[in-house]
Amino acid sequence: MDETTGTIKNIESKVEKALWEHEVHNQLAEAQEIYQDAEKELLSLEIGPSHPAYAEQQRVLSYCLMRQGNILRQQGKPAEALAMGRLEITAASLSGDEVTLARALMSNGTNFLVAGKVEQGLQLVDEAYKLFKKGNSYEHKQGLGWYWIMQADLANAGLTEKQPGKVLAFANHALEMLVPIQNWPGVARAYAARAIAHEKIGETEQAAKDRKEQQLAESKIAQDESTV
Repeated sequence: MDETTGTIKNIESKVEKALWEHEVHNQLAEAQEIYQDAEKELLSLEIGPSHPAYAEQQRVLSYCLMRQGNILRQQGKPAEALAMGRLEITAASLSGDEVTLARALMSNGTNFLVAGKVEQGLQLVDEAYKLFKKGNSYEHKQGLGWYWIMQADLANAGLTEKQPGKVLAFANHALEMLVPIQNWPGVARAYAARAIAHEKIGETEQAAKDRKEQQLAESKIAQDESTV
């Protein structure tokens, strides 16, 4: 590993650490400051497309921009999140990495949805789905799982017209993908979505079971965090 590649990997580690130590605990300002510093560090490398580490730089840059956009959404700044998303997709495209591009499309699709641009958002999410379907890696399976979670959440929120039975199917698809790879945040979200669907059709006992499974997954998230 050359010096530049090592620097990029160190920057990526800082971003990942900020995610788990700050962002997931709603310490958004602290996380955003680290993400912004990481972006500056990546851009300060000043390497071009011919450099062996360029694709890796753009991959990590896309991830860094995605995390910033996520915080902007949480802060109620949809216009800023959309602008960040465009930069994220550009970096993802330049990285040449299929999963990175799929994630960027999914992220920017979410930005459009939050901004009330449902048709454009759904189009980007569907483009991401097609890319995630192409592979069988952990990252591809994770992406597919979160795609189905998004479909369930959109339906539960009334942004798409789907019957509760369809939402249950979406949530089950997510669980089929995420339980085997132990993606506990996704598993928790899938059970939460399923509980809402069960509640809407009056199946309170099954909804209660889903809530218990959600809590179990959340406890596993806490266990994973304690080992980071």
